[in-house]
Parts: sequence; structure tokens; C-alpha cells
Amino acid sequence: SVAIHLGSALAFMISLIWLWIEIRRDEGDLPNWINFDPLVGLKWKKWIGLLSLSTLITLFSGVYVSTTPGANYGCGVGGVMESWPLCNGRFIQNIDDWELQSQIVHRWLVGIVGAMMALSSYKIWKECEHGQSGIVLRNWIWASSATYFGNALLGASYIISWESGSFSEYLSLAHLMVATVSFTILATAWLGVTIISSSGRAKVIVGT
Repeated sequence: SVAIHLGSALAFMISLIWLWIEIRRDEGDLPNWINFDPLVGLKWKKWIGLLSLSTLITLFSGVYVSTTPGANYGCGVGGVMESWPLCNGRFIQNIDDWELQSQIVHRWLVGIVGAMMALSSYKIWKECEHGQSGIVLRNWIWASSATYFGNALLGASYIISWESGSFSEYLSLAHLMVATVSFTILATAWLGVTIISSSGRAKVIVGT
């Protein structure tokens, strides 16, 4: 299935990224754009991990919608307002068929994770106002957030692209690819802060 192939590809890619970071760190040659502050990494590691997992869940919920017959029509095809941002003209509706109405569930997940991304972007920005230690992580969070919200608009474009009995499948493919990029950015940031904060903590223990 699409989900299995995508999951396997993501696991392989993340493994390669992890290996690259480990090698560059051991060689003392990590680029500045991924050289996170260890203390900042310790503080944010769990939250970045949660964000990564959350974006992965929204990604696979989108895959489920796009590969389930009839799910694309779960919020109607009435165009702007009727089918997006509303669902069949309503902001909230009951779920009678989780399979055919999986699109509204996907939207709820996207909204929740979007709020988490916005909060994270604001929080890291406030933390960096009076110092430079979190700038690298801030840039990664902002990049992932920008990609995430841009992809939400891409998903909206797909929903309102209904014409002559079908949606634009090119938009569907682009929507999936950009969602993958958003997750990969966060997952790479999590790998970076985890590896670097762990090595930084080890140095402190050895030093004492």
C-alpha cells in the first residue's frame, strides 16, 4: 500500500540523515545550520519529538484520505466555504462513517498540529529575543511551520479544484510531497538536538 511504501521510504531517509549527523559530529565538522546548542536541545528535545510524531500522524491521515475510495468527497464539492474551510457547509459535524468522513478527521488533526506549530514558533522566537543560543533551532521550527501552513493552503486548493467530476491529482501529489518535507524538517531537527544534546551532556559528566 501507499502507507507502507511511504513509511519505509521515510524510515530509510531518516536513518541516512541520522548517520550523516553522527559522522559529521564525530569528525567535528557539523555545519552551522545544524549545530544546535546542547542546552537548548535538552530543553526542546521532547517537544520537537512530539511535533515530529504529530506531523507524521497528519501525513498518514492524509494518505488514508487520498487512498480511500470516496473519502475525498467527505466534505462535499461545493467549492470555497461550502467544502473548505467548512465541511458540507458546517464547521463541526457528526461522524457517522469514519472511513468515508476521514477527511474531516484529517482536518481536525491538521488544525490541532497547526496550533502546536504556531505556539512553538512563537515560543522559540520569544526565547531568542535576548540571545543567540536558540537561533539555529528557531530557524528549523520556522521552516517547518512555514512549510506546514503552506501545505494546508495546498490541501485547500486541492479540495476546491473540483471540476468536471474529478479533483486535480497533481495537487494531491504536491500536497503529499510538501507534507513529507514538513515532517522531514522536524524529524531532522529532532535527530540533531537529540544527538548533540546527548554528546553535550556526556562532556559535562566527563568534565565533572
